[in-house]
Amino acid sequence: MYQGFTICLILFLQSQFAPPAHAQAKTVFTPKFTLRKSGLELERGTHAGAFFDVVGHKSAVLGYEHRALESWVYPMKLLDDFQLSFRIEGYPLEFRAADLTVLINARPEATTFTYSHAAFTVQQTIFAPVDEPGIIMLLDIKSTLPMSVTVSFRPKLKLAWPAGLMTGNLEWDKKEHLYYITEESKRFVGMIGSPAGHDVSVMPYQEEPRDVPAHFVIAPSPEDLRTSFIPIVIAGGVEGREKAKAIYDRLLHSVPALYEKNVAYYERLENETVRVKTPDERLNKAFSWAKVGLDKGIATNPYLGTGLLAGFRTSGDSERPGFAWFFGRDALWTTLAINSYGDFGSTRTALEFLRKFQRADGKIPHEISQSASLIPWFTDYEFPWNSADGTPLYVIAQGDYWRASGDRDFLITNWDSIVKAYRFSAATDTDGNQLIENSTKTKFGHGWVEGGALYPPHEEIYMQGLWIEASRSLAEMAAVVGDSELAAKASANDERTRVAMEQTYWLADRGFYAFATKLPSEKPPEAEPGPNLAVRQARLNELSSKRIYDENTVLPAVPLWFETMTAERAQLQIDHLGSGQMATDWGARIISNKSKLYDPLSYHYGSVWPLFTGWASMG
Repeated sequence: MYQGFTICLILFLQSQFAPPAHAQAKTVFTPKFTLRKSGLELERGTHAGAFFDVVGHKSAVLGYEHRALESWVYPMKLLDDFQLSFRIEGYPLEFRAADLTVLINARPEATTFTYSHAAFTVQQTIFAPVDEPGIIMLLDIKSTLPMSVTVSFRPKLKLAWPAGLMTGNLEWDKKEHLYYITEESKRFVGMIGSPAGHDVSVMPYQEEPRDVPAHFVIAPSPEDLRTSFIPIVIAGGVEGREKAKAIYDRLLHSVPALYEKNVAYYERLENETVRVKTPDERLNKAFSWAKVGLDKGIATNPYLGTGLLAGFRTSGDSERPGFAWFFGRDALWTTLAINSYGDFGSTRTALEFLRKFQRADGKIPHEISQSASLIPWFTDYEFPWNSADGTPLYVIAQGDYWRASGDRDFLITNWDSIVKAYRFSAATDTDGNQLIENSTKTKFGHGWVEGGALYPPHEEIYMQGLWIEASRSLAEMAAVVGDSELAAKASANDERTRVAMEQTYWLADRGFYAFATKLPSEKPPEAEPGPNLAVRQARLNELSSKRIYDENTVLPAVPLWFETMTAERAQLQIDHLGSGQMATDWGARIISNKSKLYDPLSYHYGSVWPLFTGWASMG
């Protein structure tokens, strides 16, 4: 009996005087290391509602300053409404990071937000390891008092549009301090966690499912805050839970190496491709940032391969993150820029990706969803084949790559694909007038304009510029591979279309080239809602009986770029592009602001686009 009493007393005393939990089993956070910089850097005070992204080749964080963010691992949206909040010991209030944001520092390798309070400062560095399917966040906390961090988010696990039909399940792994987000097939997995995190939100199974945020809390010791970054890791996989966990572990335990790999990657991009040095340092940096921006568009999908995306934005309540899926014409225009600074590997990657999905008749895809391999995308959806311009652009891009790189082996490998694309475009001149077509009636796909007051055209001048340059490029490449007959035919096509373009589109009394030919309207035109509705409707009524859209647009800049116009007319067209009707301080409009169709907020008959501005500057 005495022995039993002694044992109980010892156990009681041990429980009363045991050291704190964090001292018994020390949590291994990420020891602090120098966050080296690759060279480029932008820093400013934050602007509420300004968009930001942190993008790698396999993952992305998208959000707006002072708001929540969302996270993607292609082809999945893992979570959204991600937010941080902080508590300090002995203080009853919780402080939302969004309310404390004061500074953003953007670098190619990472983005850092600074949150400031009288009692603490937190720097949150977010980076997407360039070739890993995940995101790493590092919290560097300086506080006068012990404090904790609450991470909240809404689990999603939705496949990218249009395949996102599944129900995510949330499960907390107490031992590993992480959430699994899974679905019925157990194939697709998302994960988020942090060492020493503990769940405070997973609902019991018997409760009705609710769309509410999940929360976990991290309570580091003062010593942890002094010596360590607090890591938060987001990871995803498409091969089940075990392989997804391996990805998560690799990210968590390789933070310094992965960060350094990002820095080295962007140092190489800057130093091993063309740089400009002018007296204007702003121009020099803008050129370097442009290279980074283009490189951020490279994406690797585990099912589809690696290609170029069109652009990023948050997806909101959808599974469409801006235009963060693969586009044909957008990628092909981009390769012309990539060739100019010598990143030939990226151009080859983009061209090989599109060749892989080229249709049997030679047509190049317009867009390829991140979930295209999981649904009958190429047969049951209209989007893959919606545009006509990607196919001649493919020939142009192949020719531009050949001229820039001299890579004859690549040309030979792709030659059959190039010829198929060229012949497809040639066949779109169904009436033999030497102008290739892009009308809805012929089902070849739209040209640049795909809706609105200028739609539907029959033969855009934009398309003729592409066809002439495609013919010139094919003639040059055919000479290299020894096909003199095809070279001669392509040269003849070039000249015939150049003559037809001058005869068809030049408006001598107005001094510019018309936008497009048109077919008779099958139904009365109807102006879209917006300002000056009656004026726009009257102009559409007037155009309905015409066979040409005699509108002053930016589209002639494309044949100007490729030097297809006569010198005198080209100068007059340039004068129009540079006038106040077309040019603004922030870029080029698609249509003159003197047009009765003009609406400054419209997608295709008034807005300013960076792409139009690029065309105008090159033209």
